[in-house]
Amino acid sequence: MNGTQLVAKIEVNPGKTVTNFGGNVKFTPRHYYVPRDEGEVLAILNNHSTGKVRVVGSLHAWSDLILSEDVLVDMRYINQVEITREEDGQVWVTVGGGCPIQRVLDVIHQQTDSTLPTMGGIKKQTISGAISTGTHGSGRPSLSHYMEELRIAAYDPETKEARIYEWTEGVERSAARCSLGCMGIILSVKFRCIPKYNVAEAIVHRESLAEVLADETGSPLQQFILVPYCWKYFVYRRSIVDVKLQGMKKIFAYQKRAYAILGVDISLHLILKLIILVASSKQGDSKFIRRFYRALVPRFIGRRRSVVDFSEHAITLRHDIFTHLEMELFVSASNIEKALRLIRYIVTAFSDPSQVIPEDVAVDLDRIGQLDALNENRGNYTHHYPIYCRRVLPDDTLISMTGGSSEPYYSISFFTFLPPDSRDRFYTLVKYVAICLNRLCGAKPHWGKYFPLAHDDIKGVYPQLEVFRQICHRVDPNGVFRNQYTDQVLGFAD
Repeated sequence: MNGTQLVAKIEVNPGKTVTNFGGNVKFTPRHYYVPRDEGEVLAILNNHSTGKVRVVGSLHAWSDLILSEDVLVDMRYINQVEITREEDGQVWVTVGGGCPIQRVLDVIHQQTDSTLPTMGGIKKQTISGAISTGTHGSGRPSLSHYMEELRIAAYDPETKEARIYEWTEGVERSAARCSLGCMGIILSVKFRCIPKYNVAEAIVHRESLAEVLADETGSPLQQFILVPYCWKYFVYRRSIVDVKLQGMKKIFAYQKRAYAILGVDISLHLILKLIILVASSKQGDSKFIRRFYRALVPRFIGRRRSVVDFSEHAITLRHDIFTHLEMELFVSASNIEKALRLIRYIVTAFSDPSQVIPEDVAVDLDRIGQLDALNENRGNYTHHYPIYCRRVLPDDTLISMTGGSSEPYYSISFFTFLPPDSRDRFYTLVKYVAICLNRLCGAKPHWGKYFPLAHDDIKGVYPQLEVFRQICHRVDPNGVFRNQYTDQVLGFAD
């Protein structure tokens, strides 16, 4: 069977319409492949060496990363999980590029007393999708940072044929650890596991950011939320504890899990969606949402009693139950105070036209040419969801959001639960926030989430971009693995 016949055999659903989780990305590729082994992946690349090839994972990204009008490759069957142990007891795991993180965890936990070194908020992502966009948790580097070995299908610059690259060190590995799919198709990754651990969590109220940041010493895995309109901080204080999960501690852990799913992930979000419907938040004319957050939410957030749970359950969420969209910005630790202060006055002014902007904030906005735009949008939109913040340590990558940094970063997330056809005003708000924080605080949007900026906006905060582009050109001289989004944000189109 020649390569063309093989590729024809593994093509499924030609003309299949693909829609992402958030409903904001929809497209129909000409070719949709589901290869079952690495040989078939290479055959696909050889057959489309002058086309455009992107890879689909769990569809949980909100940017245009996967968009392809030509070839889309679904790696669901490249999902092996292999555990190895060294003589010193170190546990390693090799994972197929299409394997969901939940399956990785299940196999590791079944065969060892180890776990992943970090993980993001959800476990449905594929391992390749998670590392390609710098997916992260809180208090540690991103998952990309921990990839010790990557095997990637790309092109040989001399023969122009598809081949497999193995990177275990050097600048190529740093580039491949977070590459947005521009260096080829990830076949497998390998990384060290760490011993299983339990996490103690309490939710506490803090009046100031200084108090929040002071908590980090004793709670290095913590994250916090900033509640709009009352502008109070609520901290998920999290620390690793050497405590066994048994007896009443186990019961309390199950109660916490049940409350998190039923009380927060389902009930609270249903209430929120009802409020949005009744209050017409999408029209930006609701005082009810502001009153809701000022009067009611602070009474229901908080759990001073610490509860111990296994890390997999303690540091992940189920916020994927309801369709939503997220924009996430990364701001250095030295700029987090200024960034959150800007957000407070921008969000309030968008909702309340009578909001008075402090003089120093107005001067900053005027200096970057954005004060008039804020005044034009006064009363335009009432943001309806708390603002989530997580501390992320520097990465050994070229273009992850914390790659090569000398200090930690904080991610700042804006969510909307409005339906896709009602998000225009939300987009206006978060694009404005992104522009202001980028110009005043050097903010970087998350590659896999709603991305309102362009290459000219972000090139100054990614000093290794040119090195990354050179490596991509070497393994993909025809630009097969790029699309319009990667050209626009990474500067390939310049």
